Amino acid sequence: MIYERVNSMSPIPKEVWSQSGIVYSVRELSYGDFLVKQGKIPTEYAFVFSGVLREYYLTPNGDEYIKSFNFPGEFTGSYFDLLSKQPSTCNIRAITDCKLAVADFENLNSLFETHIAWERLGRKVAENLFLKKAKREYELLALDAEARYNILKEAYPNIEDLVPQYHIASYLGITAVSLSRIRSKSGKNKKTDSK
Repeated sequence: MIYERVNSMSPIPKEVWSQSGIVYSVRELSYGDFLVKQGKIPTEYAFVFSGVLREYYLTPNGDEYIKSFNFPGEFTGSYFDLLSKQPSTCNIRAITDCKLAVADFENLNSLFETHIAWERLGRKVAENLFLKKAKREYELLALDAEARYNILKEAYPNIEDLVPQYHIASYLGITAVSLSRIRSKSGKNKKTDSK
């Protein structure tokens, strides 16, 4: 499953993959467990088999700002912190019980010099993260909360079954009350459209 996901991002021949020596270990996280903790130097990245995680910043006065969610079939790990080898600027924490495949980032990083397929993968990962970051910045700076909510629902139609409302509100940069109003309005619009 991990190979298929990586191969869909950037093709890696089977023999190159099998010669890489990347060792994944299965790790289970319970609700509230950390994969990455702010202030600690991260060394691992992970592939999500099941469950949902959130990546967020915690300010000195305790305010939480959610940067992104990680769903099954996605990779997670604070790429910025892994590259900088500095204490992590964010937390990555389980919202539900999760099953992950975890590997050492330095092992992966060292492969980028060994074969063109790995180098291409490294470039694709960086490009995808840049696009995700630019899209997120655009949404926060140029779109209203309702538009951001609709984009999130389009990307993850069942997100409200998996993620608590207050986490969704935090991701959208609004209060839970504002989210409730948007959801109510959205529900009314659907009823009107179906008539």
